[in-house]
Amino acid sequence: MLTLFANNVLLRGFLAKDAEAPSSDHIQNDSFAVLLLATVSGVWDLGNNQWIPRTDWHRIICPGPFFCGLTRGMRRGDYLEVEGELRALEQERVIVVAGERFPVKHSTYAVHAVRIQRLDRPDALVDFGDSDDDSREVQP
Repeated sequence: MLTLFANNVLLRGFLAKDAEAPSSDHIQNDSFAVLLLATVSGVWDLGNNQWIPRTDWHRIICPGPFFCGLTRGMRRGDYLEVEGELRALEQERVIVVAGERFPVKHSTYAVHAVRIQRLDRPDALVDFGDSDDDSREVQP
């Protein structure tokens, strides 16, 4: 069945810093935790024959007591998969130009989590490039 609207976000990445969650004795029904998730993508520069990575930082809002308890132990470097919906928050700021104050609307975006899953950390493949050591032989 085709739905008229969809707002689904699926992110997989590493926590950029420890989770910001209230302590157990301060959790209420309207409490929330905040995660900062880093994802990496990039493009291949054909002219220079090199990969140019791009890191994006995603603010994840984790609403409610369940998520506050779940995220409280999450630390920088944890590998996570987050499912949620993208939401915009429009705020009004005042800027000053030549002594005059002007109100300006500014939008910020965050993912409101509906599911968070810790994943096993992937094995990293490291390419150390060419080596001067010619003693390595390739075994068939």
